[in-house]
Amino acid sequence: MGVTDGEAGLQVRTRTTNGFTLVELMIVVVIIGVLSVLAITGYRKYTYAARNAEAVQFLGGVRAAQLAYYQANGVFCGSTSEAVWPRDLPSVDSGKIRWNDPADPIPANNAWHDLAVESPGSVWFRYRMAAGRPGQDGGAAIRNSNRPWFWAQANGDFDSNGVLSTFEVTSEKPEVYRHNENE
Repeated sequence: MGVTDGEAGLQVRTRTTNGFTLVELMIVVVIIGVLSVLAITGYRKYTYAARNAEAVQFLGGVRAAQLAYYQANGVFCGSTSEAVWPRDLPSVDSGKIRWNDPADPIPANNAWHDLAVESPGSVWFRYRMAAGRPGQDGGAAIRNSNRPWFWAQANGDFDSNGVLSTFEVTSEKPEVYRHNENE
């Protein structure tokens, strides 16, 4: 029947279990839920960082091309009327948009065409660029309009909430300005 303890006369019975208790199953479900939330959050940060890297790299190339253009021509490429490309803002629904689609090429009167900076494929951002001569208003991005200037921006909306992630470079500073980079 069991093992008897000689002095106390007690019997100790051993019990075997064939499954999990409800409490054990609930703990496992909670742990899996927490791990899932952490994984989704980490994945979202990873995808935003990868998309944002596109903007930072591309704008770095634009800045280098603008400085080279200035060295060759004495002015920055573009005008005070901003050049925009691609025409549409990429979104979660549309996905990436091809930079220079043969069916919809960059127009010859667009500064992106003249600067000849291209993405090797499709992009997650819509890019804007403007440039001006001394004395022309450069907007909020340019603090000193008494010398030639340019600015270029990348705008994206990854979660289709209408809040744009914005990255910007200018002739005045080499750093990339970032605003709402996780939107």
